[in-house]
Amino acid sequence: MSAAVELRIGCVGYSYDFWVGPFYPRHTPQSEFLKLYSKVFDLVEIDSTFYTIPPPATIRSWRDSVPDSFSFAAKLPRVITHENAMRPTREALDRFYRSIGELRPKVATLLVQLPPFLHQDDGMERVLAFLDGAPRDYRYAVEFRHSSWMRPEVFDALRRREVALVWNEVQYLNTLPEITADFVYLRFIGDRSLSDLGRLQIDRTAEMEKWAARLRSVQDRVARAFVLFNNHFAGFGPACADQFRRILGLPGVDFAAIHTPEHGQKRLLEFGGPES
Repeated sequence: MSAAVELRIGCVGYSYDFWVGPFYPRHTPQSEFLKLYSKVFDLVEIDSTFYTIPPPATIRSWRDSVPDSFSFAAKLPRVITHENAMRPTREALDRFYRSIGELRPKVATLLVQLPPFLHQDDGMERVLAFLDGAPRDYRYAVEFRHSSWMRPEVFDALRRREVALVWNEVQYLNTLPEITADFVYLRFIGDRSLSDLGRLQIDRTAEMEKWAARLRSVQDRVARAFVLFNNHFAGFGPACADQFRRILGLPGVDFAAIHTPEHGQKRLLEFGGPES
C-alpha cells in the first residue's frame, strides 16, 4: 500500500472473554480490555452502539482508555437503522449524537448498517434523507445487506454525498468494490456458524488476497482505508488482522506489545495462522 494512504486495520469489537489467554493476558479484567487492545491496534469498530445508545459517561471512558492516535468506528443504533427502518425519531438521533459526540475527535467513521429486509426501492428515499440531514462533521459508510442496492444510481448518490459504500466479505451478498468517497471501509464478517472462537479455524487466505488486491488497485484514489475483522470470519479477529497486514507487505501485528508499555514490530504466530 502507498505510504500516502492512512491505513488502519483492527477488529469488530474488543470485549470478548474468549480473547483472555489467546490475546489478553490471563486474569485480565474487562475494564482493562480496551486499554490493552489499543497497545496492539489503532482502530476498533464498536458494535455495542448498535444494540443500545451508551450514556456519555461510557463513551468518555472509551475515549480516556486509548491514546490520541487511536480511532473508533461506531455502528448506528438499531433503533435508527432497523427498528424504524431508517425512519429515526428525532429523540433517538439526538441521544445518539449527543453521546457519540464525547468521542468525536477519535471517530474514524460512523457505520450505517441497513437491515436485509430493506430493499432499494423502498429504502432509497429514507437513506438519502438520513444522510442529507446527518451532521457533516463525521464520515459515514453505508453497509447494504440486500443485492437490490448494488446499482449505479445508488453508487452515484453516495458519491454526491461523499459517503463510502462498505466493502464486505460475506456469504450472502456480492458487494461491488465501488469507490464512493475518499476512503474505503472494508469489513470481513463471515457467518455465525463458527463456534469455539478464539483460534483460527478456516483458511481465508484467498478472500484476504482478493480484497488486498482491490485495496492496492484504488490506493491512488483514496486517502484512507479502514479494515475490520469479525471473529466469525475465520475464528479469531486479531490473528486475521495480523495475516492481512502481512499479505499487504506490512509488518505483522506486535502481539507482545500488549504485555509492555512500548510498541514494537515483533511478529508472533501463536494463533494457528499460516505463516507467509
